Formats: sequence, C-alpha cells, structure tokens
Amino acid sequence: CVGRWQGFSRSHSQCRAWGRFCFSYFLIRAVSLTSCVLPCPSPEPKVVFAKEQPAHREVQAEAGTSTMLSCEVAQAQTEVMWYKDRKKLSSSSKVRVEAEGCTRRLVVQQAGQADAGEYSCEAGGQWLSFHLHVAGQCFGVANPLHLELMATLYGSWDSGWWLMVLRTALGHP
Repeated sequence: CVGRWQGFSRSHSQCRAWGRFCFSYFLIRAVSLTSCVLPCPSPEPKVVFAKEQPAHREVQAEAGTSTMLSCEVAQAQTEVMWYKDRKKLSSSSKVRVEAEGCTRRLVVQQAGQADAGEYSCEAGGQWLSFHLHVAGQCFGVANPLHLELMATLYGSWDSGWWLMVLRTALGHP
C-alpha cells in the first residue's frame, strides 16, 4: 500500500511514521498542519470471521423448537452483535447469545412464525447473514401436545373439530 508525501512514494508504515513526524512538527514549530498533509491509504481490512463460512445462509426450523444460528470468528476475544431485521438483539427469554472459544451463537427459543426473518452477525464492521424459515406451525398449533389438548377440549379427531378449524382459517363456512 503506497501513499504520497511531497512526491515521494511511501509504504503504509512509512506513511504512518511521516504522519507522526508531521504532527510532531506541527506541535513544535506551530506551522500550519495543511503544509504537512499526508494522504495515506487505509490498511487492509482486518480478518474478523473464519474464512470457511458463507456470507449468507438459509436456516430451516420447526415451530416450537429451539434453533441455533452460529458463526466462527478468527480470534476468541472478538465481540459479536446479533440483529434481527436490522434491529439489535440481546439475551432475553426468547433469544440467548452465547460465546465459546471462537464460536458465537444465537439461540432462538421455541421458534414461531414471528421469529422468521433476516438475522445478522456483525463484528468489526463485517457481516454474516442468515434467513430463518419456520415451518410446521399451523393456526397457532405448534406441536402434537397442543393438538392433543385441543382434541381433549373439543372432542376426538373423528368429531370433525379439526375440519371446522381448517375451514374457518381458510375462510370457508
């Protein structure tokens, strides 16, 4: 990476050294800083995520189950922020943020349709994204225990209550 100072080519480390010199000269001599402007390119971006993972993943989840989204960071001390539909997430009764070594996880408890959407993992200005699809929830019934409870309350499967629920949900009398 090369910068320019008074027409001479400089490497990035030389640019940084000349920049410090210019700033020191400005303080000592009280000269205009503009006489010593040194445009230097930015250093190469820092590697934040482990390279073997895709930038975007599609994730399938069954309604009512816990679902885990995970990413691998290059260094164990790297902090990660999680987002859902561009809104920052923090640990709650619905989601749990975990860190173990270089692995960062977001655990979505009892996934439902409201949990479907775009999730992002951000570290050092770099992003990985996940699209969570939640399947298996029908008319608010997330698991077989709910169906069993409904059968107990409304009668056996043979009584046709489930057909009435289906017709109502589809808008048929």
